[in-house]
Amino acid sequence: MTRCAEIRTALHGSLQRAVVGQQHVLDGLLVALLTGGHVLLEGVPGTAKTLMARALAASTDARFRRIQFTPDLLPSDIVGTSIYRAELARFEFREGPIFTDTLLADEINRAPSKTQAALLEAMEERQVTADGVRMPLGDRFLVVATQNPVEYEGTYPLPEAQLDRFLLKMEVPLPDVETETALLRRVDQGFDSLDLAAAGVTVTVRAGDLRAAREEVAAVRVTDEVLGYIAALVLATRTSPDLLLGASPRGSIALLRGGKAWAACNGRDYVIPDDVKALAVPALRHRMIRRPEAEIQGVTEAAAVERAVARVPVPR
Repeated sequence: MTRCAEIRTALHGSLQRAVVGQQHVLDGLLVALLTGGHVLLEGVPGTAKTLMARALAASTDARFRRIQFTPDLLPSDIVGTSIYRAELARFEFREGPIFTDTLLADEINRAPSKTQAALLEAMEERQVTADGVRMPLGDRFLVVATQNPVEYEGTYPLPEAQLDRFLLKMEVPLPDVETETALLRRVDQGFDSLDLAAAGVTVTVRAGDLRAAREEVAAVRVTDEVLGYIAALVLATRTSPDLLLGASPRGSIALLRGGKAWAACNGRDYVIPDDVKALAVPALRHRMIRRPEAEIQGVTEAAAVERAVARVPVPR
């Protein structure tokens, strides 16, 4: 078993002491963790999006901070601001909540674009620039953003430049009857989402483990045929009749890095086309703009990606 596969098993064991179900979302968070990417979780309120982010930070021994995005939130509330210190006769920068390891951007689409833009440099370059000074955030910096479906009242669509910086966009569905029954049973037995330690969520992945796992992911081999398959998938979104705008080169890179991480999590040191296909929807769905006629016909983001993927022959 590879180190990444061991981490996947250990991390799932810890997270599922807090979260019932949502296996595919937990796998998406793991892929982001192993590749240094960011994740956007979309779902209605009450589907454990915040809980998953908190449990992930607790399981990886990471510093955790949460920002509640609201219409009156300012960029300085995220990055920080300079405060004049009279006793020192100079300005001093006071760090904002962005200086952490795991940042929960809660309900990110309830803030206007100028506030969301405060995350752009941090997500892409893992640094913040304030008063002309660059301040690094560290290689463990991870944004887990949550958003309500865009049809909900009081939401703002995220700018394309913001969306493109997320490695994956995962849908968090409402639970089925069996899963919700298990959730109710756990709550009836005393589960408290505010006390993760009491629930059994423990540190299973430390900084050294994560560095070693990322090195393992970087060493996963990718053939020219698979690289060509990734490029063809992204090209298919750019020529799709369902879409006005296809995926950017960041989409290709997301499929490559995500495919390598998923291969390692499944105990392999090489990528197969199925690794790429498994991540096609979450890696590409948020990087496109649908045509109005496709939206009217009920073609969803996921369906548009699936139809594009279906037109590309799978290498053998």
